[in-house]
Amino acid sequence: MAGLDWVQVDVGFPMSLAVVCAARTLEMDRRAFLGAMVELQIWAVQALPSGRFEPFAASAGHAPDASADEDVWREAVESAVRWTGAPGAFWDALLRAGILVREDDSVRLTLCDRYVQVLDKRRKEAERKRRERANKASTASAGRPADAPGTSPSRKRREKENEKKTPSSAAGSENPVSTGRLAPVPLLPDEDVSADATPVQLSLPGTHLVPVSPPPEERHPITAPPAPEPRGTPAQQAAAFFESFQDERSKAFRGVPREDMPAGWADWYAKALSKVGGDEGRLLAACRGYLKSDWGRSRQPVCTALAFCSPKVWVRYIPPQQPDSSEASGPPSVDVTTEAGHLWQECLTRLHDQGKHYALSWLTRAQPVDVEHGHLMLAVPDLYFRQWVEEHYGQMVDLLVRDFGLLGVRWLLPSQAAGAER
Repeated sequence: MAGLDWVQVDVGFPMSLAVVCAARTLEMDRRAFLGAMVELQIWAVQALPSGRFEPFAASAGHAPDASADEDVWREAVESAVRWTGAPGAFWDALLRAGILVREDDSVRLTLCDRYVQVLDKRRKEAERKRRERANKASTASAGRPADAPGTSPSRKRREKENEKKTPSSAAGSENPVSTGRLAPVPLLPDEDVSADATPVQLSLPGTHLVPVSPPPEERHPITAPPAPEPRGTPAQQAAAFFESFQDERSKAFRGVPREDMPAGWADWYAKALSKVGGDEGRLLAACRGYLKSDWGRSRQPVCTALAFCSPKVWVRYIPPQQPDSSEASGPPSVDVTTEAGHLWQECLTRLHDQGKHYALSWLTRAQPVDVEHGHLMLAVPDLYFRQWVEEHYGQMVDLLVRDFGLLGVRWLLPSQAAGAER
């Protein structure tokens, strides 16, 4: 869009569905998002002459890769609007709202459509005026006499020398040069133009020429990734799970290349599977939680398998085992022969009377162990269950036991509970 130094906003754009959709997706104030759109248009006036993000020219020995180019486009757009959120979120929101539209190997910025139309109209008008001037010039020179020979001494001398060198028979030849005028170059016949020639898109000043589409012989069909080996040995199971992880990563981040399996993946898979009781579904759910996390999305490269395998990373996203709904269907029942059991029974009964049955479906799996230093000691099945309960119901349970004169609750893992009972 070189040649334009202004931007124009349609009167209906600020309240359009596209703006509301993108602003809500990004959790931005609508007016702040409109300011970002104005900055994007100002940037696009110089950066997008055709209103499209076109693939870069292929380097020697490599085919064009629009998926790799999209990472560059995304970074340029988010830099233009000074986006500080998760990398790729702004680009994805514009695609979802239809402000950016994928078309073949390019991406069109719909905000530029009006500018492209104005430039195209200007180009056609300039071409029309050029043709009119050419027609007027040819009409004015139709009856003009032929150029007279020169009159300067040096020019006369050169003309006489040329006449001596030129044979007398040349005067009657049909060579157009002898008339003193340049003959027009004949056009190539239509059959000389190859039907397989690659069409070329004319670029505006300051841009490069790129093919509209690659020649048929250069097209590389998109092939599906190889299917994982049949599940059998532990190594094959680890490889199959890695492919599942890569499938989820490709869905979450379009255009991101698939990774090679890290060297320690099989060992990590065996240990992680044992920690979740052999439930591979919980591992896959952890992968999905990692791919959606702000921390994983902020890594570059984004959400790698190697980072996920870190002992301090993957355990964050493991969901606890879902309790059996039948356990919370009736009134809770706890062994009340001990002080801890009696207090815990009172707490669960109060929750049941308040109608908090979903909380009970989790809390009934905690077992009362003892009352120590003003705290009710509760044993939980595993580390992930304790993280879930403390995060979602820890404050509520603390308030319950304080009503019975205690200071709060302490959650014990099985090994800690065994030591407390001794």
